[in-house]
Amino acid sequence: MRHRITLSSNPRMIILVLFMIALPAAGILLLIFAGIFLGIIALAGAAYLDYTMLRFFRNHLKSWVETTDTELKCRMPDGELLNFSWDKVTAAGYFTQERGRPFLFVYREEEDKLVSIPEEYSEFETLYSQIKERTPFQELSLDRGETIQDRLKEMLNIEPPAEAEGQK
Repeated sequence: MRHRITLSSNPRMIILVLFMIALPAAGILLLIFAGIFLGIIALAGAAYLDYTMLRFFRNHLKSWVETTDTELKCRMPDGELLNFSWDKVTAAGYFTQERGRPFLFVYREEEDKLVSIPEEYSEFETLYSQIKERTPFQELSLDRGETIQDRLKEMLNIEPPAEAEGQK
């Protein structure tokens, strides 16, 4: 099953769309009320910001997570495709943060690949149950300032690269 970020699964993205509309409107108002020079600079800045936000928006809407009987595939917003064969997953779970939104994660130690999946993906509960039934699943919470990478290093007893090289 394929899960995507959509406007219905992540209504906060509507704020981004509204902001993208407001920027050129503000530039036009400055063009009218503050003069041509300031208005043109504001419109150029608004066009650049809109272009950047449109790329961000498009890339996130094109990302997806797909589960099959044999693997989990993820198309990341940057275009990278990650494949996690269920039998090669080292750790997986559901993290909650003291301040922040919860997310799923899947880690494969063999290639040191980690993907975190925020709850903005469609049918998140279904995705949660599919990952839970096929992996060594854990429900954990992160302390303030702690990252998922820190917790995985602790859980899996992974040494930082500098320390590992120093012991050789």
